[in-house]
Amino acid sequence: MKKRLIIFDLDGTLYSFDNSSSVNFTSSKFYDNIKRKVYVFLSKKLGIDGEKAKRLYEEIKKEFNGEVSLGLEDKLKIDRYEFFRKTWNLDPSQFIEQKDMLPLIKSLKGTPAFLTSAPRVWASRVLKYLNLNEYQDRLFTGEPNLRKPNPLVFKQICDSLGFSPLESISVGDQVSTDIIPAKSLGMKTILVRSSSSEADVCIESLAQINEAVRRLK
Repeated sequence: MKKRLIIFDLDGTLYSFDNSSSVNFTSSKFYDNIKRKVYVFLSKKLGIDGEKAKRLYEEIKKEFNGEVSLGLEDKLKIDRYEFFRKTWNLDPSQFIEQKDMLPLIKSLKGTPAFLTSAPRVWASRVLKYLNLNEYQDRLFTGEPNLRKPNPLVFKQICDSLGFSPLESISVGDQVSTDIIPAKSLGMKTILVRSSSSEADVCIESLAQINEAVRRLK
């Protein structure tokens, strides 16, 4: 039987911010650091003061439903990759607990891939920090226009790695971005650190991932 593709979310799934599973992205010190770097970037790039930069950030964030990089590129012609390099260039060791995830990933009865809404400058460092550097070619990030929760993101990953959605599993901690979009394609789903009837299987931690995969027929 052909191995299944197992697509892991990063934030909240493979790791937790501030060493706590109860801290999400928007309540983390990581997000606070990102915002401060964004304000400085916009101040320097546009020649405006910090308060104007802050207001601009909030306006763009609201108008573009959180996709700040797309908004800055569309409205102000600021290259998204320059924006990512200057604002997401942070050290994972300052924000997430050190964990060697390689033994767990190697134990999987499937082909792992990794999907995040974050840009590669951060996500690539995270994989390396978690001892998953050998999987950089299976890392799919939030740099293109097409991003979670669009189901086509999952379809593109399946296609690029030679799997159909019916042969694939999405593992994540957010129902709206990791479970529902994947499920709409016919993928199986595993929800981590939470419970929802939307997911095929719910688990308390990734320590239960192999058993969860076995339960999915």
